[in-house]
Amino acid sequence: MIRCIAIDDEPLALKLLTRYCHKAPFIQLIGAYTDSIKGLSCVKSMDPDLIFLDIHMPDLSGMQIANALNKNILVIFTTAYKQYAVEGFDLDVVDYLLKPFDFERFLKACTKAEERIKSSLVKSTMEQNGFNELFTFKYKYQQVQLPLRSILYIEAFDNYIKIVTPDNTYMPVMTMKSIQKLLPETRFIRVHNSYIVPIDKIKSFNKGKVMLDKIQIPIGRTYGKTFFKKMNSVEEGE
Repeated sequence: MIRCIAIDDEPLALKLLTRYCHKAPFIQLIGAYTDSIKGLSCVKSMDPDLIFLDIHMPDLSGMQIANALNKNILVIFTTAYKQYAVEGFDLDVVDYLLKPFDFERFLKACTKAEERIKSSLVKSTMEQNGFNELFTFKYKYQQVQLPLRSILYIEAFDNYIKIVTPDNTYMPVMTMKSIQKLLPETRFIRVHNSYIVPIDKIKSFNKGKVMLDKIQIPIGRTYGKTFFKKMNSVEEGE
């Protein structure tokens, strides 16, 4: 069951959403709120898997609430305004339901959320069990299986990327964005538009760079905030 909360300042819209949630076999509605401030407070205390969220609301908008959420909480926007679709997807929301929507469209959005949750659970299980120890990619017409622990860093290089290990450098035709999706985020972090590094090989860091033994990697302005937040959580976990 997917535990969800609905927040919409229109009582009739919230009533319809509640009815749809009760009809969906894998959705468990644990709260429905017309007050956006109260809704956000309950989200933080109840920690649902998914939120159905209107965008245009007094006090707090749906965008403001979405930006304040734990990244593990999925969002489906429900709104009458088309112009917010692009901004919604920039927030990596599951779906964007344009009012009025029927139960079939609602169920399609819920199925997307279910698939994303399942995918996240599989990825987490694989990482815990060590199934991601080998990284496979195509290089010079061959499939290369590279132990993740051997990667020193990854660098963007024209239309290629450089995967640097102590013994070799591989240059497959890939983008930084595509390889980042394949690497376990618990073990690798992007620190610059041109660099991804393994977290366990970071010996020290300051405001402008990370040190991997004798290798220095710059920290880009765009990635600095995420990097320092990640490193602080790693240290707290230790």
